[in-house]
Amino acid sequence: MPYNPSDQREISTDDKIENNLITDVTNEDWGALGIGVGYVQGIKILHNEISDVSYSGISMGWGWTKTPNAMKNNTISANKIHHYGKHLYDVAGIYTLSAQPGSFITENVIDSIYKAPYAHLPEHWFYLYTDEGSSYFTIKNNWTPAEKYLQNANGPNNLWEDNGPKVSEKIKQNAGLEKPFQYLLNEKAAYSNSAINQAVDQSVVFELIFKSSDVPTDHALKTFAKENNLLTSAIYKWNNRMVIYTSSLKVESLQQTLKRLNATEIKLYDDLFYDFKREKNCGDKPAAEWDNIILSANLVKDEKMQNEYLKYHKTQFEKWPEISKGFCNAEFQRLAIFKKDRQLMLIISIPKGKKLDDLNPKTTLNNPKVDEWNAIMKKYQEGIEGTKPDEVWVFFKPVE
Repeated sequence: MPYNPSDQREISTDDKIENNLITDVTNEDWGALGIGVGYVQGIKILHNEISDVSYSGISMGWGWTKTPNAMKNNTISANKIHHYGKHLYDVAGIYTLSAQPGSFITENVIDSIYKAPYAHLPEHWFYLYTDEGSSYFTIKNNWTPAEKYLQNANGPNNLWEDNGPKVSEKIKQNAGLEKPFQYLLNEKAAYSNSAINQAVDQSVVFELIFKSSDVPTDHALKTFAKENNLLTSAIYKWNNRMVIYTSSLKVESLQQTLKRLNATEIKLYDDLFYDFKREKNCGDKPAAEWDNIILSANLVKDEKMQNEYLKYHKTQFEKWPEISKGFCNAEFQRLAIFKKDRQLMLIISIPKGKKLDDLNPKTTLNNPKVDEWNAIMKKYQEGIEGTKPDEVWVFFKPVE
């Protein structure tokens, strides 16, 4: 039941928590927080620095509900949170609960979470964590070293925009104590010698299969992307299928939120068995920006032939170096192949603004071994359900 008292004077309203150094605390009660606020309205948590805490840095909200309640118009901005999660997990630099219309989490800097020795789920740590019922938040321009965030059972109308390691350096410099209060930093505790977590960011692919009548519109998918920390450019469609090419750091959140799209089947492709990278295989610096082309096909049903196909790719760089040479010549930035059962997802990354039709012929230019390779591979591949009789690889088109 949402807390929404008839006497509004019961609600903690229009308070400020600003320019505090909170360091080396929560040592007795490890489940305590650097800053913890529950049913609040109009609160502003600004320019604090929080370090060396046993659990989360800032927690705002209570009640586990998507329903309108006492909380609204709250702001967490320009805080610096680091060296947290010393002992316990299910943890974040900033954590929220419940619907809080008109609320903002902006321009914070969150870094350096400890490897907690008592964590029952060692990977259950996050920089930002909107937990049950969190709704109507704008989460924008927060600097974190990776997008390791969790959206657990969130409600509607959250907006995620421009968070992660590419946030402006100016925001990083502005976070934490403002100049008149920086003398407090002389009191900051020395950090624990405990190890710091590093997020392992790998590529994955989600595929959703719909009944023809239930395929989401591009507009619905754009709204879904904004609410779920996705770029619209990460979403692709073909017939009654949709693909999301994204980071493994988003898997836990998406496994929940994708269910809202009413697909008949949701598949995760995290078995990356082939990975050509320009920097590694060509010795060239990658282009600054890429476009991704996504294709799919099946392997034939014969398991012996499937294993032969995988073996060819496992040894390709050593036994067929001409293939890499062709990819280098065609300016491919990356070529990755994922497998789920016998279905393949192929991602070809090229410099932004260029066209695959222009680049692909360069793979075979003065390079007949590539033609030979392609001819061998054809006998192992066939079209996925819905393709024409002579069709093998299908192209997923970006959402527009």
